[in-house]
Amino acid sequence: MKNISVLFLGLFLLVGSLGFVVAEEDDSNVVEIPEARGVGFFEDVFDRVGFAFIFNRERKIERALELAEKRLAEAEAFAEEDPEKAEKAQERYGGFVAEAEEILEKIEAQKSNDEARSVKDMEEMARIQNRFEKHREQTEEIHIRALERFRNNDASEEKIERFENFYERALNRSDDMEQKVLQKKKNIIEQHKVLSGKSDGELKVILEEIESKEGLLKSREVRLERVEQRTERVIVVHEFGLEKVRTRLENSDLSDEQRVRVQSELGRLDQRLDTFKEKSDERIEFVKGKFDEVEVFDIASSVTN
Repeated sequence: MKNISVLFLGLFLLVGSLGFVVAEEDDSNVVEIPEARGVGFFEDVFDRVGFAFIFNRERKIERALELAEKRLAEAEAFAEEDPEKAEKAQERYGGFVAEAEEILEKIEAQKSNDEARSVKDMEEMARIQNRFEKHREQTEEIHIRALERFRNNDASEEKIERFENFYERALNRSDDMEQKVLQKKKNIIEQHKVLSGKSDGELKVILEEIESKEGLLKSREVRLERVEQRTERVIVVHEFGLEKVRTRLENSDLSDEQRVRVQSELGRLDQRLDTFKEKSDERIEFVKGKFDEVEVFDIASSVTN
């Protein structure tokens, strides 16, 4: 019995670490998002127990975000037919995101005189930053997949709007996490500058070398191209929905009351598209700004002022 228990525990530990291993070997040119499907009771328990036995903080953040993305895809799967299950999936999503946030909060610059240790801290933060940025992209990918499927299935605007509202909250939370990561990164950079006595120019070179070595720069280049492509896909989906509503509005059999409702729906869809375009432009500029050498330099400079 004891041997069985040990074997069972070992299996949990292995499964809990798989997400991290796959992430290291992942091709940055490929986006693999979880399948849109329900997660059964035993699978959910298996995920949670495996997650509990991960103790490395990088691996735990990786697995927490991976499971959050899995629950986001589950919410997508139920969005059309079972709002109650979709809501439960959204709660599970929020729980795993909270786990990642909690681990992030505990990461602080090392209060020591070990310059080499502070370099390791910067490398770790580059990897963590890369993973949180990947999570943002995964969220966007699931969103566009859901929208395209909803349109193909001729889902009601009410169901689409409900999912869109949840998606907006998920993106806002992702943005908040990116800001927290950036602040942690600044703190660690400041600690290294104090310990090393490096000039701003020297520090800039170190940061670029670290971000290149850890794959952050390459991943950002690919993500910038993909975010522009996703924007176009979302616009196509929204414009398709608008055209369908315009066609309904041209129906001469509509009563005055029906016509007012359809016009109101058309106005909401039009506003939703305008809002999306505005936010997408802001996001693209934000992603482009990460490549600005002056901005990279300012991260190092601002923390010492």
